[in-house]
Amino acid sequence: APMIVPVIVSAVALYFLFARLQLVNTNLALVIAHTIGAVPLVVLIVAASLQALNVRLEHAAASLGASRMVTIWKIVLPLMRPALIVAGFFAFLHSFDELVLSLFVSGPDTTTLPIKMWSGIREEITPTIAAVSSLLIAFTVIMYAGVEG
Repeated sequence: APMIVPVIVSAVALYFLFARLQLVNTNLALVIAHTIGAVPLVVLIVAASLQALNVRLEHAAASLGASRMVTIWKIVLPLMRPALIVAGFFAFLHSFDELVLSLFVSGPDTTTLPIKMWSGIREEITPTIAAVSSLLIAFTVIMYAGVEG
């Protein structure tokens, strides 16, 4: 979505919507805003994995007497597990990286880690911010090495 609509435009629109619904500065607004941003990523990943899924396996399970629920539970979900894990990971990363949206829909009662880091950097640089930043860089390098390796 950020490639089509800038994040600031989405943040302002969601702020006005949540203000009208009296949801600004609530955890629900934060969850809804982050979900709206993460759903397109999840849908793309899961849809691509579903397209690659062999339909013959489902037909074979049905011909052997498996119900639709058993087929989904025993065949489809295990084959989809890697895509679901990756989709969840990307949704987490998107939510973790979203500072602008969090700043607009949250308030003093709802603080995320990126907001805390941003306010810490803005007020004064502390060793805690440096440590968290180092951990984030290390996490990124480890994940990159895991994907490439």
